[in-house]
Amino acid sequence: MGYSTQDRLRQLAQQQGLEGSLYSDAKGDPLDRARRRAALGGCRPPPRQRNLEAILHKALLQANADLVVDELDGDWFYHFSRLSENTGNPRMQGLWATILLRELEQPGSFSRRTLEVLEKLSLKETQLFAKVVNMALTVGQEYRLVIGLYKRHALGGGHTRLLPMGQFGLPYSALATLMELGLLQSSELVSADLRQIPLQFSMGGHRGQLLGNRRRVHLTYYRFSVIGDELARLVATEPDSKFETELKRLAEGELTLSWQ
Repeated sequence: MGYSTQDRLRQLAQQQGLEGSLYSDAKGDPLDRARRRAALGGCRPPPRQRNLEAILHKALLQANADLVVDELDGDWFYHFSRLSENTGNPRMQGLWATILLRELEQPGSFSRRTLEVLEKLSLKETQLFAKVVNMALTVGQEYRLVIGLYKRHALGGGHTRLLPMGQFGLPYSALATLMELGLLQSSELVSADLRQIPLQFSMGGHRGQLLGNRRRVHLTYYRFSVIGDELARLVATEPDSKFETELKRLAEGELTLSWQ
């Protein structure tokens, strides 16, 4: 008989001396539990003990009682706990809790490098990243932030029409911040000819297609990094209607935008 996600979290809490926030009848204060943790081979000050217990508690509240999962990789959890235990902000703790759940349900979902990047993110940077995610097109498994439309001339050269990213709180300085954090690639990319290869995408929970009305019409965009792609899957989808309107204006006369 297998163990559910909830069972695995309870096992993990008991094994690591972190059961304080999981059971209403937990004995002792954070200092007592930190001492038990030390006796188990670890050493964690009470504030960090509380933080990690809070993360496990949030994970348990979201856990599926019916989904059977394997035991979490011990080496992965060691790195997870070391990187997440300094997080005292409840919203950031919620992100860590979601990561823990996803890793239990789908081992290998989050690399150690992704955990290291998340540990460095401030709440403000996390909110900035969430904004970019909700403005991005998802193409297959990758995320693309469209910034303009490029028309290539038959005899060479071309010109670009840019989206007013600053109106959405995304001046280049904001994008540069995400690039420095390793969430966004720094190279501006150009899509295939959208007349020859229409772009199938999803945005804000809706599926759509962009088809060029003529040849030599392309989108310009920034691609998320591998780490950015992993973290983007944690962001709750909230359609940005204003950005969708600007995307329609950008496409006007050059592209046919259709929603499924």
